[in-house]
Amino acid sequence: MARETVIASFIMRFVKPRAAAATAGVEAGAHGSQTGARIAVRHVQSGYERRFVNLDDAMDFIREEIRLLEQD
Repeated sequence: MARETVIASFIMRFVKPRAAAATAGVEAGAHGSQTGARIAVRHVQSGYERRFVNLDDAMDFIREEIRLLEQD
């Protein structure tokens, strides 16, 4: 029997707090970095959401969610 397609959709929001946004222009080495930004990742199908300060951690969360879906 053929395995059905598994869909995993995620929404990533990058939120920069107002205080961090005000000081970002003052920082000499910012160069488009996400200094002070928070990342919210939501798994659309389950509604589960986690928040991160590091993009690598957010991507690890997505990879783990996909790995768990593939096990089912």
